[in-house]
Amino acid sequence: MFVKQLLFPLLFGVATKGDSKDEPRSPCDDLVKQFPRDAVQGINIISVNAEEKYNYSTIGGFPGYQSVKVDDFCQVKITYNHVGSDDKVNTEIWLPFRPHWNGRYQATGGGGFATGIFDTLLGPAVNNGYAASSTDGGHDRKDLTGLSWALKEDKTVDMDLLQTAFTRSLVEQIVLSKKVIEQFYGEKAHHSYWFGCSQGGRQGYMIAQRYPRLLDGILASAPAISFTHLVMGDFWPQLVMKEEGYWMSQCELDFFREKAIDACDLLDGVRDGVISDPEVCDFDPLHVIGKTFHCDGKDVEVTTAMAEIVRKIEQGPQTPFKKSIWHGFTTSTNLNAVAGTATSQEGVRLSAPFPIASNFIGILLLQDPSFNVTKLSYSDFMALYAQASYSYGSLLDSDNPNLDAFKAAGGKLLTWHGVTDSLIPYKNTVRYRKLVEQLMGGANEVDQFYRLFLAPGVDHCSGGVGPVPVDPLSALVDWVEKNEPPEVLDARTTNSEGEVVSRDLCAWPGKAKYMGLGDAKRGSSWSCVGGTERPEVEFESAGIGSGSQVPLAEQKKKSDRTGDILGGLKDRLEGLGMGLTIG
Repeated sequence: MFVKQLLFPLLFGVATKGDSKDEPRSPCDDLVKQFPRDAVQGINIISVNAEEKYNYSTIGGFPGYQSVKVDDFCQVKITYNHVGSDDKVNTEIWLPFRPHWNGRYQATGGGGFATGIFDTLLGPAVNNGYAASSTDGGHDRKDLTGLSWALKEDKTVDMDLLQTAFTRSLVEQIVLSKKVIEQFYGEKAHHSYWFGCSQGGRQGYMIAQRYPRLLDGILASAPAISFTHLVMGDFWPQLVMKEEGYWMSQCELDFFREKAIDACDLLDGVRDGVISDPEVCDFDPLHVIGKTFHCDGKDVEVTTAMAEIVRKIEQGPQTPFKKSIWHGFTTSTNLNAVAGTATSQEGVRLSAPFPIASNFIGILLLQDPSFNVTKLSYSDFMALYAQASYSYGSLLDSDNPNLDAFKAAGGKLLTWHGVTDSLIPYKNTVRYRKLVEQLMGGANEVDQFYRLFLAPGVDHCSGGVGPVPVDPLSALVDWVEKNEPPEVLDARTTNSEGEVVSRDLCAWPGKAKYMGLGDAKRGSSWSCVGGTERPEVEFESAGIGSGSQVPLAEQKKKSDRTGDILGGLKDRLEGLGMGLTIG
């Protein structure tokens, strides 16, 4: 293995095409040409390290990702700071050796409060032929939920570092990576993409809104776009339990989820543990008051307090005048993360808030890491909810529906979101899409550059019981490079019996419907229906998010998207060899 320490200005050049370990020199050794000092304005390059990697395996451990063996590549590490600042940002660029490079660049995002997650996403990207990058945003890359780095020694918030972590470093990693790619391969990447989920989804939307010409295509899944509202909303279940005077166990929460699924599972035509459309599920938690179930080794009777807690979590935060200000979680969603509890040594059940929410409140809003957020009252919550948006919305939120510049640049934005996401309510992504339609000419216009797919039964970025998109990035690449917009996304999962279940996810607002013929575990037995009605936007006057200033005139345009019920039925029946003619 060859290691080359390159101290500025000894930087990058064109690599040879050879990639054999028997060669007397490493392909990384050719990264020795001058790298322009003005590659990114406002930064000082501290050091660059280029190291050849063979037989490398990623660490794994991030939800939805396993350790993988990575094809041989050149690992470039760049450390820099900003002019007038004592920060230190670390960016990595992984370059697959020729001929394995596919000519494309993939910038990757983070998760939680981590700006980037490095190995987890870079390894699969290289294996798929991409030159790829990640950045730590100037703080600890390993801590997804911690936020202590955002406070200065005097306990005030370091706004400059926040800007670096949430915005600036993301742009810098893209600009630096494009320079390195051109010098390593001797040519520019012919297309550049974004890949991220959760925080990475928020980052992708931020780039589309604020830096619309940086990338050709953005895959931004389960996006935390209205970030300040989201993290406050994730604390709401804890406040509800406190106000009701009862802390629910995981077993008790699971009982309500199972009852909701039992009540609404068949609405899509198949009993498979998946509610395809929670909006039409009329399960009422109050209807099971008094019922008995087995939980934690004993029989438990459903109380009014339990039912009210579940109902209020599903409703989401409301003002004293019962005006909804943020989305709730569907009853079929696993609530154990946001409504978590712990048990003391004395057997007393206690609050266990989701750490991203509690750290946001304690560190950014109250600037007191030791503050016990479980002491907050309803009035405290409402005041902090307003403060969150006022103090940090312009920096952390990425829900501006004006995508005119992104569209004009030819960019494509593809998003999928799990309907039973236990951290980020899918309804906010739907709401954002509606706002974009209302601002930018309706569904048909928006479909030309931005498409949303909902994944019923899927949790946060992965997991759950529903089929998960198999390769949405390839669908985005085909859209960008071949002008083939995706009508469906291929999705799969393995059920409890070990059987593979496949299904097409429908472009919103279409929904998958079992046609009553064939094996329900096969995608060919389902069809996308709907797609013509454009639902109205929620929270029209609630002032939620930075996009709330958008005119909310009712859209009456209809979608011409293939997938209406008759066309879908015809396609599926013909696919089954029945040769029926409809219409």
